[in-house]
Amino acid sequence: MPESSTADHSRTHTAYVSLGLLGAMHAACLLVFVVPFSATVVWLAVGGYLLRMWAITAGYHRYFSHRSFKTSRAFQFVLAVIGTSAMENGPLWWASWHRNHHRWSDQPGDPHSPLQRGFWHAHMGWILDSTSDQPDLSNVADLSRYPELRFLERHKWWPLVGYAALCYWIGGVSGLVWGGVLSSVVLLHATALINSLGHRWGTRPYPTPDGSRNNAVLAALTLGEGWHNNHHHAMYCARQGFRWWEIDLTYYSLRLLAAVGVIWEVREPTGHRRPYSAAPDASITIHV
Repeated sequence: MPESSTADHSRTHTAYVSLGLLGAMHAACLLVFVVPFSATVVWLAVGGYLLRMWAITAGYHRYFSHRSFKTSRAFQFVLAVIGTSAMENGPLWWASWHRNHHRWSDQPGDPHSPLQRGFWHAHMGWILDSTSDQPDLSNVADLSRYPELRFLERHKWWPLVGYAALCYWIGGVSGLVWGGVLSSVVLLHATALINSLGHRWGTRPYPTPDGSRNNAVLAALTLGEGWHNNHHHAMYCARQGFRWWEIDLTYYSLRLLAAVGVIWEVREPTGHRRPYSAAPDASITIHV
């Protein structure tokens, strides 16, 4: 089990601000019942959810955490900025904890295993724990060498505030509530469901050494992340929906970006139609 990143687990002032904002954001969701309603703010909420969920799945997860494709430094920064606006901390924080999750998946060192510490801890409790505030970034040295990513890590509020200001500019107070608050909170919980339910609810076509499961409902909510057992079987693949009926919208968008040259060397799974291999990765070959 990895040791804590700091000997002092006391919360920093910034961490308390983060917790306060998280609570306020949840409470502010009730304002949808009192602010003016319009189709514009609904589309703003849906669009904000989809764009930022895509930045989490394609950017934070498949690119920053697993390096499942390559891209330019400029587009890397675009992915990081949009992802940071999703209220899920900076790309270095996210990737570091996620890499630890795969290293210790459903073992005592896993930061958010529902099999080890229950549903609530895996869903939100681990974020509220003081040990999550400052991860050991030694496992993301490939990312932290970029000063612009370190800048985003230090100023993670800026993209979130900028996104909120954009929502207000488009839809006023209603736009802020629907597009900024409600969309962000739903996005946060949808992402967290992969941690909490993605290891408890669904099917296991691959005998991975953890509890990861495939779930079509979670895949629909997260643009393809719900094929979680597939992902744990071949974590470096850009594609998580291996079969034709396993809809993976994030992967389709990555193929489109590859076709126009924005990204390249997209890692693909091969041999995945043999789901019950004796060893977790025996039937998967990664090619670029």
